[in-house]
Amino acid sequence: MPMGTLPPSFLGKNVNLDGQNSRSYVVKYEEHISKKKSNILLFDHETPVIFAVIDRTGRFLDSFYLSNKTTQEAAKTLENYKEIVERKKLHTVTQDDLRDALRPMEEARMKNENILKHLTDEHLEDIKHLWPSRLIAIQNADGKSDQSLIMSALSEAIKLANPIKSFQFIINHRLDTFIPKLGERVATHPDLIEDITSYYLSYNESAIVEDFLNVAVKHVPVSDHNAVEQLLNSAKKIDNLFYTGVMRHILSRLIRRVKEETGGTPKDWLNETIHDRQLKRTIISDLKKKTG
Repeated sequence: MPMGTLPPSFLGKNVNLDGQNSRSYVVKYEEHISKKKSNILLFDHETPVIFAVIDRTGRFLDSFYLSNKTTQEAAKTLENYKEIVERKKLHTVTQDDLRDALRPMEEARMKNENILKHLTDEHLEDIKHLWPSRLIAIQNADGKSDQSLIMSALSEAIKLANPIKSFQFIINHRLDTFIPKLGERVATHPDLIEDITSYYLSYNESAIVEDFLNVAVKHVPVSDHNAVEQLLNSAKKIDNLFYTGVMRHILSRLIRRVKEETGGTPKDWLNETIHDRQLKRTIISDLKKKTG
């Protein structure tokens, strides 16, 4: 059964605490400790001041000022954050660069001519270690353009990073619009097809899967039976759940590629490439409808 809405990321969110002296803090560090809970650090400017445990809806399960008390869990979270901060000091991205990074290319001052490379390198490091991204926190808190240098650099990083890690990074930070880009990587990582399909369909998010498949169908090797079968079965799952015609569309594009790239016939390709008998029956039935 679908699980409901996608679990949100609270990175970069403003939090107003109740009380007479209500103040606003920003979530700049978020660790997903389970599917239902996250540890977060709330910041006053650049200083972490509050540790909290929240559920997947953002409800506080526990919270306290770090100046008043600590726990083993809070100390570990703070230690993890400080380790990342020390690593970031090795980067040559200044505060001016970070402010500039919120602008799209045509509006950026680009005083640092290597800023895109530095941003891309930082994204790559965060993806590799699955760290909460300070760049995405800044984008979420203060970004006004989804074409900012931060997001352009992320797009480049996703082309270069391990796509399995990229997938986890994307869902951790709720950057779902980047999922279709992973369709470009299915030739070397066909298991992405099943992983992405299973994850998003469990939340009834068929549009994201369909967008991903529409990119993947351009990059999957037409002779790779495993990847092709995963692609078609994913499309079939969407059809079965939502009564759509996604598989027919994906199949049509695959057959067009078969003719253009191999010169072979749909029948020969079907016999050589599709080993899943149930899938083959569905395809034959679909082809008969199309020609009959």
